[in-house]
Amino acid sequence: MVPPGSNDENWKCLNVTVSDKESGNIIEYKIHFYRKTDGRYDEVRYDSHEIKKGRKILAPHLHMKLTTPFKEPKDGEEELKRIIDKILPELKEITR
Repeated sequence: MVPPGSNDENWKCLNVTVSDKESGNIIEYKIHFYRKTDGRYDEVRYDSHEIKKGRKILAPHLHMKLTTPFKEPKDGEEELKRIIDKILPELKEITR
């Protein structure tokens, strides 16, 4: 399985859910796509919970980690500003 719209067959998916034993309703999930690139991993995943002070709390969120070459701090800052201005608004719309 690959992310929708992706033509890269190297993506793998790990989809983990925890269900309530009585009702069968999903109470926690992690949907994780990943691929190995030059010895490192690209990953995109949804998590339903995060751990704070040693306890899991409901906090659905998206993680993205994409391998990049080493960047000078100023170049990296400018690139992140472009990502925030151009890509983040579309991602926010998609993840609603």
